[in-house]
Amino acid sequence: MNDADVVARWWQQFVATGEVARDLQLVQGRLIRNVHRGALPSGGVHVKTMTFPRKKDRLRYAFRALPAAHEAAMLRATAAHGIPCPEVLAVRVQRRLGLPHRSMLVLRTLDVVDEPHDATRRCRDEVALAQRLLQAGIEHRDLHGENFVRLRSGELAVLDMQSASVSAAAKNGEWRVRAATAARLLRDRFDDAFEHALRCLREAGLLRDDREAVAVRARVDADRRRFHESRIRRCLTTSTEFVRTVQWNGVRYALREGLGEGRWIRGGRAFEGAWLGQRRRQLRDGTPPVFRAFFRGWWWLGGGAALYVPATCNDEQLEAVLTELSGEPGKTGTIA
Repeated sequence: MNDADVVARWWQQFVATGEVARDLQLVQGRLIRNVHRGALPSGGVHVKTMTFPRKKDRLRYAFRALPAAHEAAMLRATAAHGIPCPEVLAVRVQRRLGLPHRSMLVLRTLDVVDEPHDATRRCRDEVALAQRLLQAGIEHRDLHGENFVRLRSGELAVLDMQSASVSAAAKNGEWRVRAATAARLLRDRFDDAFEHALRCLREAGLLRDDREAVAVRARVDADRRRFHESRIRRCLTTSTEFVRTVQWNGVRYALREGLGEGRWIRGGRAFEGAWLGQRRRQLRDGTPPVFRAFFRGWWWLGGGAALYVPATCNDEQLEAVLTELSGEPGKTGTIA
């Protein structure tokens, strides 16, 4: 069996079931995109798949190239400029009734090595690679540390080009694109690492003067606040961890892993604060969520709210958690 035969088998199963073949091992699982590791007769590969479970995702790609096709084009453009990145081996996409249905991208696995901790070198190389992308006219909108990997050859390679695009503004070095690139490289760095990265950006010419450096510093602060708030508010959407369900009497938000044995308690607007508060606390210090679901009634039906509490949480614990998260205790009850 050759590479094409194996890819054809993978694709046929994925189209038919939405699940990948058993010989593909999950590396990264998300609601809309999964990454698997596998092997073709010619060597190791990574396979990226999407099934478009949400209406907004189907609408988003209704009139644009499907993710596998777009990322393949960006990777090929990147490689054409001599920038290290995964090799595209196969692209498969399918629409049904004009809407996206399946997307699969097969990439050659890079020969990656664990590099010794050298923040100075790593920062310098990331900035240099980001600059090479812009000089090639490629705007990569997700330049965080995990999307750079060290190759055995010593070079740094770039991954995940799904959010990238070819841009004249990038090639021309326009401020908008340079600022976005610099801010993304800085967002996950703090204190001394942040200041060092800022100097690297100045030395490389991605930031050209003190005024631009001050502007990017302010942008990073704003981006961090927006990103953190968006992570908190994922508990009010359908996402990797949560499910949003519209019902006749309101909207239910629940942990994707399920409710388990428990009970509903009724309350008022403070319950939304408790639901958001436990998510904020989870992101801040890793505290597991207590409430398994939150329900908000339609205002024209009288509004109201409720939280689903596991059976293992007694009334005393419940009062303490509610007071901590929302400042308002609740009373036990049920929802029809």
